[in-house]
This record gives sequence, structure tokens and C-alpha cells, in this order.
Amino acid sequence: LAQALPVTPSRLSPSAMGKKGKKEKSTGRPDVDKFMKTCDYFSMCEAVNLQETLPFMSSDFLDDFSAPKIAQFLMCVSQIAEWAGTDSPKDYRFKYHHPFLHPVPNFFPRGYKAEVVYVAKTIIEQKTVNRSILAKCPFIGTVADKPVHHFNGKDYGFPQDLADGSEAFLRAVDLHVTKITTAIEPGKNSNFADGLKAFKTGLVQQLKEFDQQWVEYELLYMKCWHRIHSEVFQPIGQLVDIEKRLTEAEVVGAMEQKQQLENELVLYVETLTNRLVEETASHKFPPDVIPLAEACVFYQTKCTEDWLNLCKHVLKDFMELRLLITNVDKDRMKPQYHDNTKFIRLLKQFHKSVIDAGEALEFVSKLPKILYVKTEKWMSKDLLEPEVLQMQANLHKTVPITGS
Repeated sequence: LAQALPVTPSRLSPSAMGKKGKKEKSTGRPDVDKFMKTCDYFSMCEAVNLQETLPFMSSDFLDDFSAPKIAQFLMCVSQIAEWAGTDSPKDYRFKYHHPFLHPVPNFFPRGYKAEVVYVAKTIIEQKTVNRSILAKCPFIGTVADKPVHHFNGKDYGFPQDLADGSEAFLRAVDLHVTKITTAIEPGKNSNFADGLKAFKTGLVQQLKEFDQQWVEYELLYMKCWHRIHSEVFQPIGQLVDIEKRLTEAEVVGAMEQKQQLENELVLYVETLTNRLVEETASHKFPPDVIPLAEACVFYQTKCTEDWLNLCKHVLKDFMELRLLITNVDKDRMKPQYHDNTKFIRLLKQFHKSVIDAGEALEFVSKLPKILYVKTEKWMSKDLLEPEVLQMQANLHKTVPITGS
């Protein structure tokens, strides 16, 4: 790759701009001399050099050799825009980044990302889409040639206005690549003979136009992705909502509501597990899984040691799932659920624990419900979290669960 790319000076290495050991000639104007030693100036020089090697983004094929050039050029423009004061805040990148989506976004986003150019190019190139697939998409318009993304067995498409806007956006980028470098060259070649202020005034207008069109397109793109991710993460949002209400019920001591929400959460987890792990669909959970597992610990003198351990594993695995759900807005998730290995592992693990404890749960279901006989040490997240974390640290040891 290094051999294929033209040799261009580094934006952070002023010494690379001239011959080694050669002292730069002074212009006799201190402000210009000072400016010509800054990263801002060298970013301008590099942008001009790169412009001659850039492909036309609206029409040319963007291969692997184009990627570093485009990224470097946009990095230079970002630096120049920051110097000129035309790089408007890109807060929409944070605002429309779904709160569950991995990775955590930049809290103070600025600059121009090459990713946006490649997204627009991909949208333009993905014109042929089967109509039967489009029928399943949430964004159905009047045109059938829409890009489709596939997440968790479902197809999602971009709206037509984004597809149309992508072509206009890349044409605008091509135009402003030329306009910006053309605005830089006369000042650069004359050592800013007309003064830095006049040079900056002429450049600012081109940078503002570029920034405005960039923001307009990227904002539309981010809104579309947020809409898709909101639907992708809807099941996770449901889990988070139920878990939050369950924790609140535990805090206020509403044990009947606690058991109802435990059943609701287990049912939702079972449904999601059956959807993501097909082999689990043939093994159905019994009713009242968590209340019965807690009852097994309460009635431990009436249960075998094997039954007791199996029910403890149900409670541990359920609590691990709850902790993951609680922290999903901090740890984040990838939109393709199977790419979240810990999440899938915990779903499988909990499902296996419940099925393995089936006999114990059936036995305890014939005993009096603990809702009417238990008065203290209910198994809440606050009580069990430290023990579950200890069990994770001592994976191969038998650690008792408090609550009997």
C-alpha cells in the first residue's frame, strides 16, 4: 500500500515540507511566517497535493487505495475548517446514536468522516434489490431499488430521499474538493501576498458551503440509522423496561408485583431465546420459574441437594442476565445480536438451567406459595448481586445463595 500511494508530507511533520537542513525563507511578515509553521498551513499544503490524486467520488470506483487518500484529505479539511471557524458542531452524531448501540459515541463530535462518503457510495451502488425482500422493509416508498440491511432475521431499508440525496451529496463533495483547494492555492503560492485576513475571508465561504451540505446529508443519514436501530433494539428496550420495574418493586418491597414482573421478564427472555437459538424452541419453560426457584431455596430441607443446586443455578443465571440488561446502556450492544457473545451465552445458559431444573420446579410448585409464608430475605438484585459476582470469580466452586 505504501508503494502504491504518492509520497505526501505529513500534516504533523513540518520538516517534511522542505529539503533537510534548508532554512525556510522569511516573508518579512511575522503573522505569515508564524502561520506557515503551523499544522493548519501544512494541512492546506497537503490538501492541495492530495487533490490531484483523489478519485471523483460520485462516479469513480472507490478502491482500497482510495480510502487512505480520502480519509487524509477530509482530515486536512477538518483541520482547516477548525482554523477558519467553519467546522460547525456535529452534535447530531451523538443525538442520533442509539443509546444501546456499540461503540459509545464521541461526546463532542467534529470534523468530516470518510465513512460518510463510503456510506453514500454504497447506497448509490446498491440499486438492485429483490421486491420480495423490500416488502418486509419498514421504509416502503414508490421505488423498489433501495439498499437493504439484514439484522437478526429481518430486513431494513433506507428511505428513498436518502438514496436520492446520496448522489447529490457526492457530487457536492467532488465540487468542493476543487473549490477549496482552488481557494487555497493562490495564497499558498504567493506566501499570502494579500494578507492572511483576505485569504481567510475567501476560503471561509467555500468551507461554509461544504460544511452546510455535509451536515445536511449526514444528519439525514443519522436519522435514518437511528430509526433502524430503534427497531432493531426494541426487544432490548423491552427487557430494560421490565427489569427496571422489577428492581423498583424489589426496592419498595412489593413482592407480589416482584413475582409478576419476574414471570414477565422470564417469558420475554424465553421468547427472545427461542427466536435467536432455534434449538431451544422445542423446550418450553414451566410457569413461575423464578418464584419456584426461590421457593426451592426456601424449602431446602424438603428438596434434594441436586435440586437445590439446580435451582441456585437458575437464580444465578437469571441474575447475570439482569445485570447485563441493567448495564446495556453502559456496555452497549452490536445490532446483530449474535455478535454479542456474552448476551447469547447468558441466554443459552439460563435456558439450560431452567430446563435442567424442571423436576425440582415441578416438585416445589406443589408446596405452599412462598408469597404467603416468606416474610424476609427475598431474593432481590441488591441481595444477590455480590454473591453472583463472587460465583463468577469462583466459577468451579459451590457458593451458597442467601435467602433461605
